[in-house]
Amino acid sequence: MPRKKQPKVWSAEQHTLAKIAMLSDYLQRWFQIFGIASKGENLVYIDGFAGPGEYTNSPHGSPLKAVIAAKTARADSRTSWNAGVIHCVFIEADEERFEHLSERMKPFSGTPEVQIHLVHDQFANGMIRLKDQMPDLFQQTCPKFFFIDPFGAKGVPFATVSDILSNRFTEVLINLDADGIARILRANTSAVYERLLTEIFGDDSWRKISRSSSFSQQCREVLNLYKGNLRKHAQYIFSFEMKTSESALNYFLVFASQHPRGLEKMKEAMKKIDQDGSYRFSDTSVGQTIMFRGDDSNLFSKAMKMHFAGRKVSFEELRDFALNETPFLNPKQMLKQLEADGFITVESSDQRRKGTFNEAKIRSIEFRPET
Repeated sequence: MPRKKQPKVWSAEQHTLAKIAMLSDYLQRWFQIFGIASKGENLVYIDGFAGPGEYTNSPHGSPLKAVIAAKTARADSRTSWNAGVIHCVFIEADEERFEHLSERMKPFSGTPEVQIHLVHDQFANGMIRLKDQMPDLFQQTCPKFFFIDPFGAKGVPFATVSDILSNRFTEVLINLDADGIARILRANTSAVYERLLTEIFGDDSWRKISRSSSFSQQCREVLNLYKGNLRKHAQYIFSFEMKTSESALNYFLVFASQHPRGLEKMKEAMKKIDQDGSYRFSDTSVGQTIMFRGDDSNLFSKAMKMHFAGRKVSFEELRDFALNETPFLNPKQMLKQLEADGFITVESSDQRRKGTFNEAKIRSIEFRPET
C-alpha cells in the first residue's frame, strides 16, 4: 500500500534494515572490485532519495552505510587500489531531512579519497543539476552505482532511469513500489493517473496490465512489465521481494546491470538476507524456521528445458538465463539434472565426465525437443 508521510526521523521496519544490509554488503564488493580494476577512473555512488541518514532504532541509514562501505573498501584494498576518488552523492528533497543528513555527514567529510556531495532537490531535478554542475562524474568510463529508493510509486521517471543506464558502466538498484503502482492503475478516476503511469513506465505499455486480474496478480504484472522495459537498456535484471507479512507485498528491489559479474555479486548479497531461497524477505518471518525452500533445482531445470527445447545454445546463453530467471548464479546444477534425465546433449572440446560443465571447454548444449 502507499507509504504514509514519515516524520523527519522514524523507526525502520525489519525489511528496511534488511534492505540497507543488502546494499551495504554489495557496495563494499562494488567499490573494491572497481577500485582495483578501474585504473585512474573515479567511482560514483548516487543515492536518489537519501533521507535523514539514520533511524530512531538504527544510527546508520543508507547514506552512512554507503560512506562506511566506501572507506572500508578503500582501506582494505591498500596498494591494490587503482581507481581515483570515490564520490558519494546524496539527493534529498525534504528540507528537514536534508538538514539532518547534512549534520550526520559532517564527521565523514574532509577525506580526499572519499568525497561527499549533498544535493537538496527532487531526484530527477537533482540529476539534471548534477550533470550540469559536475559533468566529470558522468564520464562514460566512470563506474556509477545508483540507489533509487523513493517513498511510494512516484518521483522516478523512467526517462531518468533509462538515461542513467545509457552508460554501460552503470548499475541501479530501484525500489519498485508495485503495490502503489497497481493502486494508481485501479484509481482510474484521477485525471492524472495516465500521466503518472506513463512517466513511471516510460511509455503507455502499462495499458497491457489486466484490469480483471486480482490485486496481487496486477502487482506481478507491474514488476514483469517494468523489468521488460528495463531490459531494453540493461542485459542483467533481477528482483528481490520485500513483504511486511507473508501475504502483504511492500515493494520489489529491482537490480539492473550490463555485466554478469554485477548480478552475480548482487545475488550473493541478496542471499545473505534471503529467508527461503526464493529471494524474498518478510518482516513476520524474522527468526522463524523455514520448512520449504524456493531454490529447488528440479523446478527450475524444467523451466530451462521448456525455454530452450529443440535448440542448440552456448553456455553463455544458459548462464544468462540462470542469472536472470532463476535463484542460481550459474546453470550447472540444472544442467546436471537435465543431463541425468537425458534431455540435453553436451558438445565439449575435451573428454568430459557426465554431470560436469567446464564452461571454457563446452562448445554447445543441445536440448531435446518437447514431445
